[in-house]
Amino acid sequence: MTRSWLWITCTLAAIALALTGWYMSNNSVTDTLERADDNEPTYQSQHTATLVYTPVGKLNYKLVAEETKNYAANGLTWFTRPKITLFDDTSTASWSVHADQAKLVQNKTLYLYGNIEVNNLNSASQLQKISTDSAQINLATQDVSSDDQVRLSGTGFTSTGMGMRGNLRNRTAELIEKVTTWYALQNQK
Repeated sequence: MTRSWLWITCTLAAIALALTGWYMSNNSVTDTLERADDNEPTYQSQHTATLVYTPVGKLNYKLVAEETKNYAANGLTWFTRPKITLFDDTSTASWSVHADQAKLVQNKTLYLYGNIEVNNLNSASQLQKISTDSAQINLATQDVSSDDQVRLSGTGFTSTGMGMRGNLRNRTAELIEKVTTWYALQNQK
């Protein structure tokens, strides 16, 4: 009887050890997941290129950056030295946007920071260039705005002002206040 009692005890001890090990391994994985730091990026990469298409399959924009950091918990993506090319309805490149940094929120609004330059890729358009230090672009509608000082340049004019609202798809921009404009008149013969 002692031999059978020893086998039962060993078997129960082995089952208890196995269940304890299984329980501890599941709790340590959960603890690790719960302790993930929201201040740390979910992923990061260097020299990235992102192409985004419209629901009908046309190219909407291309975003190239030296460094990308995505924070999935906050729905944010940060870009270092982003270069964005916006496309019109015919998938023709229409605007080029450069900045020192950018923050993409919920894959829709792009907040740009530092040395922002927006260049029109259509040389026939009146509005050729927008310069400012901070701006935001809705990538779906191509609405653009800034609350800082903005400089607009185009065919025969340069304007500066505080604040701007516009739409890149429509090639429009309106300075809000303290507007100063210089015109370059051309001699006609």
